[in-house]
Amino acid sequence: MSEPVEVVTPPVPADRRRTVLMDFDGVIVREDSLGQFLRHHLAREPWRIPGVTASLYAAAPLMGPAPLRPHGLRLIVRSLLAGWSMQSYEERATTFGARLAARDGALLRGGLAAARVHLDRGDRLVVVTGSEGTLARAILDAAGLGDAELVASRVGPCPGGLGLEVHNYGAAKVVQLAAHGIDPPWDVAYSDSLSDLPMLGGARRPVLVGGGARALARARAALGPAVVQVHWK
Repeated sequence: MSEPVEVVTPPVPADRRRTVLMDFDGVIVREDSLGQFLRHHLAREPWRIPGVTASLYAAAPLMGPAPLRPHGLRLIVRSLLAGWSMQSYEERATTFGARLAARDGALLRGGLAAARVHLDRGDRLVVVTGSEGTLARAILDAAGLGDAELVASRVGPCPGGLGLEVHNYGAAKVVQLAAHGIDPPWDVAYSDSLSDLPMLGGARRPVLVGGGARALARARAALGPAVVQVHWK
């Protein structure tokens, strides 16, 4: 017998579709998808390790304060993608994403099932992620979520290779949603991270995925009692 799926579906007028936002890593994918991809290729190209180690030391002071983390991540990603072309990156990301989606335990069953329930009900499902778009799209397509829209981080050419053009993290998610014509309020937003409070705050029903009582208390302190919590395996 299948487990019940915790899905939040507030009522809307019959003539309007619900807009449902879902974070990706920690909500649909169990672990950091971009991090897995980059570690995989670093293991295949160990000659990159000295340069990546140097970038980790340089980025370390930026990885503590939340406002500085995107800058630290940009340094790290740029070192990992040094020498890559866009074509090479897209081919590797697409292949890795499809393989990741097929890996046992890589996806959260509850998040995947909830996404499918929303699509089956005719909701507008938008996956909003700090992961990179080509990689995230490959995972979604291989997982049977090809109808989900995607707002993600982007890589692009820079001196010496590739780097992050857009890091879709924290408050930037609301900015990127607006650039895609998706403005608050949205009906439901799911996230496992308090860094997504700006996105959760734009939802009629914000949903915290996982975490404990303390995380729920912090979310409700910021956004009010409308926040609900679900736990997906």
